[in-house]
Amino acid sequence: MQQQYRDRGLVCVSVNTDEERSKPNALEFLRRQKATFPNFWLDEPFEVWSERLNIVAPPTIFVFNREGRRVAKFYAPEKEYSHEDVENVVIKLLQAQP
Repeated sequence: MQQQYRDRGLVCVSVNTDEERSKPNALEFLRRQKATFPNFWLDEPFEVWSERLNIVAPPTIFVFNREGRRVAKFYAPEKEYSHEDVENVVIKLLQAQP
């Protein structure tokens, strides 16, 4: 999605919450996916980030508007979602005037 919509203003960021020992596998996954956007490794304890982000476990997708306000949260245990569900939200935001 980043590659498809970056020229229209989409910015993606990934945050990995896995244990440090999983880092090589995570980096290889990002390389295979051609993830050219910023990728961060979260080193806070589970209890800290899960409470702050209000999630039980990853993966979770947050979508923010141009003003930095969260407009959507996709988290499978709450409700199943698809790539198209996320893309539809992104497209609507990109169509809005900057």
